[in-house]
Amino acid sequence: MIELTARGRWDRLLHTEVTDTLRKCFAQHPAALILNVHDLDDGGAASATVWMSARMIGADLDPPVQVVVCVPTDTPLAARLQRLGARRMLPLFASMPEARSAAASRLPLTDRLVARLAPTNQAPGIARGLVSAACAAWSLPSLLYPAKLVVSELVLNAVEHAGTDIEVTISRRGTGIHIAVADLDPRLPDMPARPRSATDQHHTGLSAVRSVATIAGTMSTPAGKVVWAVLRPSPGETVIGAGRPPA
Repeated sequence: MIELTARGRWDRLLHTEVTDTLRKCFAQHPAALILNVHDLDDGGAASATVWMSARMIGADLDPPVQVVVCVPTDTPLAARLQRLGARRMLPLFASMPEARSAAASRLPLTDRLVARLAPTNQAPGIARGLVSAACAAWSLPSLLYPAKLVVSELVLNAVEHAGTDIEVTISRRGTGIHIAVADLDPRLPDMPARPRSATDQHHTGLSAVRSVATIAGTMSTPAGKVVWAVLRPSPGETVIGAGRPPA
């Protein structure tokens, strides 16, 4: 689940910043996206179409991304969202605890594994074990090797460069896997371009991640940052157990 907070006066600059951040959020393909506009200064409700568009983008993804909004009920923005169809399409909540509770109640908890790790030499091995458990539970054997490589490199990067507590989240995204590694260091690493050859064995670190991941990126968080990657089966590959609940 990702939370995006927009505050300050709504203008062209903030519109561009929000649009870019939304694109990054959806690239991570979270199970849910909470849009916190409680402290947004938008007396003209000009931002309403952005939030409604976010809901439609989330609905079009496979699997869909649940989108909810935290907005005071007595504001012009809330009123316009209601007129645009939010009552049917986009859940609105007056506070973040309400929004979080509603989003969490709809999440398929069996499609997510989380581990909190200390920045030690043992952390990558523990993370690989988490991936092994996920691939076995979700019947995704073809993703086992690349997912273990990715999580190992991401956790090792966090251990070596952040040196803070680490949270590893493995989530199922249809027939694919989303891997997110969060730490408390706000410095974003440079994510290299995807190598031309995915079979080159000399890739290490984040280059190795890009060589096998379908897509990967970084994102700042209130506490630090998240480095993430999505892995999907090769085109035409049959995935055993796809669409079936994990054991």
